[in-house]
Amino acid sequence: MNDTRPTFVLLHGLLCDADTWADFIGPLSRLGHVLAADLSGIDSLPEAAREILARTTGPLIVAGHSMGGRVALEMARRAPRRCRALILMNTGYRGLGEGESEKRMALVRAARAGGIQAIADDWLDGMIASATRGDAALMARMRAMVLRSTPDSFAGQIQALIGRPDATGLLGRLACPVLLMSGTEDRWSPLERHADMASRVPDATLEAIGGAGHMAPFEAPAACLSAITGWLARRGLSG
Repeated sequence: MNDTRPTFVLLHGLLCDADTWADFIGPLSRLGHVLAADLSGIDSLPEAAREILARTTGPLIVAGHSMGGRVALEMARRAPRRCRALILMNTGYRGLGEGESEKRMALVRAARAGGIQAIADDWLDGMIASATRGDAALMARMRAMVLRSTPDSFAGQIQALIGRPDATGLLGRLACPVLLMSGTEDRWSPLERHADMASRVPDATLEAIGGAGHMAPFEAPAACLSAITGWLARRGLSG
């Protein structure tokens, strides 16, 4: 019998890796195949999308966190018929903002001069909810993940983000259901941005993750997973 289950493609964010999805892979693997993609070597979001599409077959449910959400949108742009659903977490859709390139390149210069450790703590501090700072084990886990990146990998990811396509026009053309999620304390990609995205997508659901910041998959994995699996079940996408 042919296995017609979808493949869950899980796309992590900037300075992150597959550990983003540690609490998700097991439960999602009961619903389909799972690919936790490695975005450490990318320097173009469209090219990353093309490569992942080439590595997979059949229907896809694509979940992207932060930068990974941008890659998910590029996958939907390139292969709308294969993308059965999108899950976009703590992310955005617009092109480069005023002054953004200079700020991002300053971080690259700091990382090249002093290593990733030179930017790790300040970068993480801007990404998390206030309560997360008191969770020493979680902070150590996320810091260890950031330190697994290299200045060259970080520079490539920054290049990809600086050159990102604006997805404003794409949102209204998305043919699949879309789940949008953000932490209520996300200062980088706030919940209001996701509400704006939801208003532009033909078939969108918005979920607020209470008390989480930009690193919601780490800060509130149970709430995120419950939102995802509940939405998949309601949409008939869980089996």
